[in-house]
Amino acid sequence: MVKYCKNCGKELEDDSLFCKECGKKSGGLSSSAKVDNNSSNNPFDRYNVDMISGEKVIRSSQIHIGCLYLPLLLIVMGLMFGFINAMSISYSYGYSATPIFFYNPLFLIGLVWLLVRFIGYTNNDLILTNKRVFGKCGLISTTQMQSPLKKIDSVSFKSGLFGKLIGYGTVEIATTSSHFKFRFIKEGQTFYNDIFNQLELSDEEKRIEDAKAIADAISQN
Repeated sequence: MVKYCKNCGKELEDDSLFCKECGKKSGGLSSSAKVDNNSSNNPFDRYNVDMISGEKVIRSSQIHIGCLYLPLLLIVMGLMFGFINAMSISYSYGYSATPIFFYNPLFLIGLVWLLVRFIGYTNNDLILTNKRVFGKCGLISTTQMQSPLKKIDSVSFKSGLFGKLIGYGTVEIATTSSHFKFRFIKEGQTFYNDIFNQLELSDEEKRIEDAKAIADAISQN
C-alpha cells in the first residue's frame, strides 16, 4: 500500500524510516487517507479558506452516517405503534384510521430528531493539516474553529459502545482560548491519532528552531 509523509505529503518507500524530501520520521498515511491539495477535492475549497504557504492536508473527516440510525429507529417504532393503533381502531369502530400513523408521538419526535441530525451530518467537518486544525459544525447556529497546531493544548477522543461498533466518536480539542467538541466523527480514533502525531511533529520542529536560534545567537557573539 502506498504511503505518504505526514509532514510534506510526499510518497514514501515501503521500508523508509524517514522522508527523503523533508527528513522527518515517516509515520506515513495510506493512500486512502491522503488528500490531493491541488485537486478539486481540496476540503478547504467549500469554505473559501485559503491554504497557508507550505500547508498540506493530512486528513479530512465528516461525521458518520451512523448518527442517523437512532432517529430512524424511532421513526420505524413510531410507524409500527401507529399501525397497531390504527388497526385496533379500525377493528373496534369499523373505520379506517390510517392517518394516525403520522400523528404518533414517537414518529414525530423521530422525524424532528432525524432532521436535526441530517443538518448536522451535512454541515459538519474537521480538517487536519501539517500547520493547523480547522473545524465547522451547525447550519443555523454555526461553530467554526481554526487553530494553529502550536496553540492546541490538548486533544482527546471519546466513543460509546455503539460508536465503537460502527466506527465513530467525539473528538475534543482544547486550545489556549476555547474548547471544541466534534461529535460522530467518522474514524474518530484515527483522526485523534493523526492530530496527536502532528502535535508531536510540531513540537519537534519548534525545538529544532529554538536550538538553531540559540546556536545562531552564540555564533554571533
